Amino acid sequence: MPRQKYPVQTKNFRAMLHSLCRSGITLRGPSKIMQGLRLGALLPLLAPLSCVGLARAQETDWATVLRVLDGQTIEVEWHGAREVVRYIGVAAPELRQPVEDPEEDQWARRARDSNRRLVEGRPVRLELDALPRDRHGQLLAYVFTREGTFVNAWLIEFGFAQAVSLPPNLRYQADLSRLEREAREKARGLWIRR
Repeated sequence: MPRQKYPVQTKNFRAMLHSLCRSGITLRGPSKIMQGLRLGALLPLLAPLSCVGLARAQETDWATVLRVLDGQTIEVEWHGAREVVRYIGVAAPELRQPVEDPEEDQWARRARDSNRRLVEGRPVRLELDALPRDRHGQLLAYVFTREGTFVNAWLIEFGFAQAVSLPPNLRYQADLSRLEREAREKARGLWIRR
């Protein structure tokens, strides 16, 4: 699967390079080709690199699940702090009080309980994408168990949640959409009633 670009780092890197170009810094090297070449001419070649190595090192990390809030949200201890993590690409039925639709409430409880069995009290690997937080400050992540289960995909594959597209976080979107189609075709979970 192709890697997504990291627009925040790319933007900052480009701004830094533009700043260097405006200051008149030139690159000079032993080759005749490089002599007198302005840094601005290298911008299109260097911009895609944009600190991807640093971002890649920071985008995957281990956390301990403290509790499961619902079928798509967990609370973890990550880097010594408590964080609420929302699964990227997953929309599970919501637990509502008071109960508006008993059938939806039943599926919301099943999604939460399945999520609980998969991750509660266990270490998980958090993989961040282009946008690390939502507008509420929740961490957005793809979640993997120590055994390698891709939790976001598992919930969709067995019909406990739907796949949703949340740009720019689209790294696994094609896979999640395919798993939802298969769950619908096999009438799993949520799709039994539809």
